[in-house]
Amino acid sequence: MAAQPYRTVVDRIDILSYNVRCFRLRLAEPTHLPFEAGQFVIVHVPKNGAVVKRAYSIASPPHEEGVVEICLQHVDGGAASTFFWQLKTGSPVTLSGPHGRFVLKQPLTYEPIFMATGTGVAPLRSMIHHLFHLHATQPVRLFFGCRYEHGTLFEAEFRTLASLRHNFQYVPIVSRPKEWQGEVGHVQDAFRKYITDFTNKEIYICGWLEVVKAVAHDLRAYGVQPGQIHYEEWS
Repeated sequence: MAAQPYRTVVDRIDILSYNVRCFRLRLAEPTHLPFEAGQFVIVHVPKNGAVVKRAYSIASPPHEEGVVEICLQHVDGGAASTFFWQLKTGSPVTLSGPHGRFVLKQPLTYEPIFMATGTGVAPLRSMIHHLFHLHATQPVRLFFGCRYEHGTLFEAEFRTLASLRHNFQYVPIVSRPKEWQGEVGHVQDAFRKYITDFTNKEIYICGWLEVVKAVAHDLRAYGVQPGQIHYEEWS
């Protein structure tokens, strides 16, 4: 069965870093898109009179009715970047979905650990907000890695959430620091430092293909069971 098409309009554009933006799209027709935290949509991008399709994880949680948020990193000459970077509030965007099986394992009786690099944080953000919407009381951790300190996407939001939720731990890691005072290295380095007991843990990883493979490989080497590792990878 073909995925449901949706007409949306740009509700807001947030600049997350020098080359990453978050687009908040308000659903126009239909006005409700049912999805699970972690899933993605296909955006229909017009190009030279045709349409090219690009997949983007939904960064907003399911309980935010009538909107979906997606994060894009600018790519010079990229069809999606060229299209999205010229959009303004009220601009139309067509998408379809939802798609994907990268969702939270049920029942939610375990301790989730989220590990992301770059815009791979998008579906994990959806999952984290969904968990707290459900009043999760178990420890929830996010290890977010980037090359430079300006790449810590949603930094203020996650720090605020950590200050409000005693059971949420946010650990940003920078691999090529300049003036950074926090954790240095890669996400798996921080995982090994902070997590020593793998019992009743489920680990969700998202990012570029090679990064995800490297992280999953190292986690298995640390002693994490393959069945505890869930991931979404982009090429």
